[in-house]
Amino acid sequence: MTHYDAVIIGAGHNGLTCACYLTRGGLRVLVVEGKDRIGGMTSTEEMVLPGFHTDVHASGYQLANLSSAATALDLADFGLTLIRPEVSLAKVLPDNRCLSIKSTVDATCASIAAFSARDADAWRSLFSDYLAGKAALCHGLESAPPLPGAILTQLEHAPDAQERIRFREQSVRTWAAETFESDAMRDLMADFAAHAGFAPDDAGGAAFAFLFLAVIQDEGNRAVQGGMGRLPAALATCLQYHGGEIRTSAVVTQISVENGTATGVRLADGAFIPARYVISSAHPRHLVLQLLSEAALDATLLTAMERYEIGVSQMGIYLALDAPVTYAAGNEAAEATQVHLMPATVDGLAEAFRAIRAAQLPEEPALFVVNEAVIDPSRVPAGKSSLKIILTGVPYAVDWGSAGQPFAQQVIDQIARDFIPDLAEKVIGSVIMTPVDFEVDLASALQGTVTHGAMPPYQQGAMRPILQLGQYRGPVTGLYLCGAGSHPGPGVSMMPGRNAAQALLSDLDHG
Repeated sequence: MTHYDAVIIGAGHNGLTCACYLTRGGLRVLVVEGKDRIGGMTSTEEMVLPGFHTDVHASGYQLANLSSAATALDLADFGLTLIRPEVSLAKVLPDNRCLSIKSTVDATCASIAAFSARDADAWRSLFSDYLAGKAALCHGLESAPPLPGAILTQLEHAPDAQERIRFREQSVRTWAAETFESDAMRDLMADFAAHAGFAPDDAGGAAFAFLFLAVIQDEGNRAVQGGMGRLPAALATCLQYHGGEIRTSAVVTQISVENGTATGVRLADGAFIPARYVISSAHPRHLVLQLLSEAALDATLLTAMERYEIGVSQMGIYLALDAPVTYAAGNEAAEATQVHLMPATVDGLAEAFRAIRAAQLPEEPALFVVNEAVIDPSRVPAGKSSLKIILTGVPYAVDWGSAGQPFAQQVIDQIARDFIPDLAEKVIGSVIMTPVDFEVDLASALQGTVTHGAMPPYQQGAMRPILQLGQYRGPVTGLYLCGAGSHPGPGVSMMPGRNAAQALLSDLDHG
């Protein structure tokens, strides 16, 4: 029986990132993946028609631009190529005008100025502030998170303490209303808060919306050439180059614990893989409540994890098109890799969240569309195109077996009526993924969510997933957490995987 230094559960991009760092650090590493393929939520498949390469979950290489991992692991040498669009995203308004985030701040501000010159100046100033604090931001994202009290103490000593602390907890509605005068900018900011499950009036939405948009302004909403799946492929090649191993179709059913120490993992086929360390990129609830169900964990920890909020479910509609996408709004929307369409207003978005939280299908759902084939033709056959429609919030507790197809058709009809008039005649294939479909396809997509847990202020930083597990170290010795349920959270960043590896290697150095 082969004995590994570390066994990593899950071959998503965070699990693979962690494995690469550990292997380069001299450990013998095995990654076990329950699916028959690697990638997790960074997978690309020909799911609609042959030759149409679709990113099933994640789209856009965004937060990862702030990570040191791609450079440290030489991912460009292992096949990772990024493409930066001229138009990273566009918000299409009901009158078919576009507010666009472009490759330079000057170009973006010109777009904003069409709605408000004052807002253009405000965005330029905000982006300047982001650049001034970027180094500190990156350090914080790639470090073990400080305790909430330490953060507040630091903020209290800042010259603008009142504003910093207030902004940290502020809703996107109140912040955007104070900061921008045009409805267009206020609406766009609310859209970005919704990406992480923040309704317009939820505490903490402002900070997330600002960070998201600033990163895209800074580095672009880049596409991974060939599809997002090329990222885990590059990580896997890096891992294997340095001697690490990957085993697919290996479902972990239990983490073995003896005398309070993790000793390995047991698979569904009965095999046992011993290891000095076990690192999990599984959903935190799955880790604690299922994989550690025989570990006699403290009741307080179990209760905390049972209360860990899951977050907002998502739905995907994937279309293969016979020709490029054309918008009533014109070329600017057609050139954008991501387009925000609905709802048009902050109030409309608030109503969508109200319906979702009441387990109702919203009449005007929150959604954006992705068209990365416009800058990466390798994803589709010559002359063809594709469109991915992501509903960033839908209820889980509805009968999706009967509701899924009619609701998806309602959404397609709304988009065709208001934004893409010739959409229906161009569709040559479609696939719908309801929250139930996402959950069946991927165990970590609990209730059709993609974030490994909601992102309210009390589930961020050292409180992610819960305070007892907020430093990447598990509830038993030798167990670590490396998934999106740890700081800094969801999205394609490689940071949780990197940070968990640093925690383990630090423990080795000091052990």
